[in-house]
Amino acid sequence: MDKPWWHKAIVYQIYPKSFNDTNGDGIGDLQGIVEKMDYIKSLGVNVIWINPIFKSPQVDNGYDVSDYYAIDPQFGTDADMEQLIVEAKKRNLKVIFDLVVNHTSDQHPWFQEARKSLDNPYRDFYIWRDGKDGKEPNNWASFFGGSVWAYEPLTKQYYFHLFDKKMPDLNWENPRVRTEVYKMARYWLEKGIDGFRLDAIIHLAKDQSFCDFNNPDQNEEFVIAEPCYANLPKVHAFIREFSQQMKRMKPDCLLIGEAASADVELAKRYTKQDRKECDCVISFKHLDAVTFSGDTRLPKEWQEEHFDLISFRKIMKHWQEELYKEGWPALFLNNHDMPRMLSRLGDPGRYRNERAKMLATLMYLHWGMPFIFQGEEIGMTNLKLEQVEDYHDSSLSASAAHLLKLGYSYEQMMHCVYTRSKHTSRGAMQWDTSSYSGFSATRPWLGVNKDDHRVNVQEQENDPNSILNYYRSLLKIRANHQLFIEGSCRILDVENQFIYAYERQEAGKTALVICNFSNQPQFIDQPDLSSWTCLLNNLGKIKYEETNRQLAPYECYVLVKNKEEGM
Repeated sequence: MDKPWWHKAIVYQIYPKSFNDTNGDGIGDLQGIVEKMDYIKSLGVNVIWINPIFKSPQVDNGYDVSDYYAIDPQFGTDADMEQLIVEAKKRNLKVIFDLVVNHTSDQHPWFQEARKSLDNPYRDFYIWRDGKDGKEPNNWASFFGGSVWAYEPLTKQYYFHLFDKKMPDLNWENPRVRTEVYKMARYWLEKGIDGFRLDAIIHLAKDQSFCDFNNPDQNEEFVIAEPCYANLPKVHAFIREFSQQMKRMKPDCLLIGEAASADVELAKRYTKQDRKECDCVISFKHLDAVTFSGDTRLPKEWQEEHFDLISFRKIMKHWQEELYKEGWPALFLNNHDMPRMLSRLGDPGRYRNERAKMLATLMYLHWGMPFIFQGEEIGMTNLKLEQVEDYHDSSLSASAAHLLKLGYSYEQMMHCVYTRSKHTSRGAMQWDTSSYSGFSATRPWLGVNKDDHRVNVQEQENDPNSILNYYRSLLKIRANHQLFIEGSCRILDVENQFIYAYERQEAGKTALVICNFSNQPQFIDQPDLSSWTCLLNNLGKIKYEETNRQLAPYECYVLVKNKEEGM
């Protein structure tokens, strides 16, 4: 049986607002993606994932959709999107859209109708409840703070919003909602796209009792109640129905489910092929290998984090062993919802090249689907702006105000923003050394990083030792060696707490990936490796030297041998 095409998929994630601006308004656009299509192809990727580009009030950077059938004017036109699809196909690049169907904008015509009256035909497109004792229907907390319920004075009921109050949740229990969603998704498949990344897909089903949630660890008026609105059994039925509708029309379309809190067993259920749900799942669990310190008055996401390699090794071992040939995980270190990994691990100013190359090598040769976030291939770090208001996010401003209220100085507060805010990953793509890094002829909507001048595409293109060209070499190895696609993966138990190593095996071949995760030389206790062929080394070495059984700071190797060579 032939393997699905997406087993060879390597995805490049584009955050369009920050990728490339061609009309001089400071906002990236679809023509900007078209203009850089040859660059994207040159990386060695074969799938482009585009963050939301549908019409939106931009309360949550496009994740609040007001018209699923229209391109937001700030990004371009339907004709621009059609051209993008054509240009991608010329280069054998697949295109997938970010599809948000857990909720809409409150400006969507469905909600505008639904809020008019209790008997409006669109009323049941959303979730409405009466209040309880003059207050919200229950104590569930929104991920954006406060209650999941917002009061609608015209009809004197509350509507449900798991995220911002301007983003009401769709009622997936209503078959009419599902029919409209499937119709819309098929429209874009007909336009020529190749699939969807399904945002917040694990939240489609809610506990229909809507009872209060008791969590003794949370003493707030409203509490996060994930067991009531995340990964519920009925979610699988909803996803399966969506998948069947899409695959019936386009059997090889790619469906990637965002399941941030999914553990291994859930990931297996979401992606096991005989269940016919998702083809790949994005879970954040492998990035939970951190400990927190600092002010306990702050939520964890604002405390100082410390990466724990031993814990990471344990998590990855579990995922790789359990999902091999059972499910398909996403392999990523960066995306638009978290600070950039180079800023999270180590001093951004020291060993930048070595760390960037090592981290990519460590992650992207495992079993699963690699996801490269724009800019990581040149070593971009967190965006530092002068004031918190410059990030254009009300929730971030509220968090910053809370820090100041707790007694933090402005400088201390901004340090927290620089190191812990997801908005720092959304800075303008750095193309060259011009005023706005070649992103735009005018000031970008979110500013430009005051970074090392060599952290841009232009400077790295012709440097054989650049991060950019290392990524190209690494992804070429991934694409051209079957054992990195279908081979088994075994995370090695090594005594050195700073070494991360794993083997891939397939058809008589073995590959060894070995990485030093520290800024000090580390001894490696491995059998004789001098006879192995070196496919890649981030310091430019062409052979593993057995006489020096140390890895330099952040050094890594990719080695391979045939079975008969070890006899």
